[in-house]
Amino acid sequence: MSSKDGPMRNAGIAILVLLATSSTKGQVKADPERANFCDVVASPSNFDGKLLSVDVTLQPSFHSLSLYSSACTSKEGFDVTTQAILPNGWETMPNGKKLKRSIGHGRPVNVQLVGTFRSSVSRGQDGQRFTFSISKIISASPA
Repeated sequence: MSSKDGPMRNAGIAILVLLATSSTKGQVKADPERANFCDVVASPSNFDGKLLSVDVTLQPSFHSLSLYSSACTSKEGFDVTTQAILPNGWETMPNGKKLKRSIGHGRPVNVQLVGTFRSSVSRGQDGQRFTFSISKIISASPA
């Protein structure tokens, strides 16, 4: 082996290691945690920043979309308001067209969603306390 082969071989090994580690770092394909929406908003710090799967009702308003559950509604001292944030291209996602038809008519939609819950944010467009950034629409049906 010549002196040139040593550094070149080490560089090649370093590149392979770098590619292997960067491909696994870029693939954040964690399974979402199945969660009850009422538990999430009752203990928001326990779920902050987590990828969750929730069954909720999505309610369109003039300025934004809100998530809620009839099992746990906001009342004085218990603010559960949550802004839903749709990703770019959501209309082309599976069940995106179903969701678009319903919210386009201003109707609430029962949905199962996967997304990231955030409790440590400023208030949403309509004063919501929390945000839920949607990454997947599992199901959508008129409420």
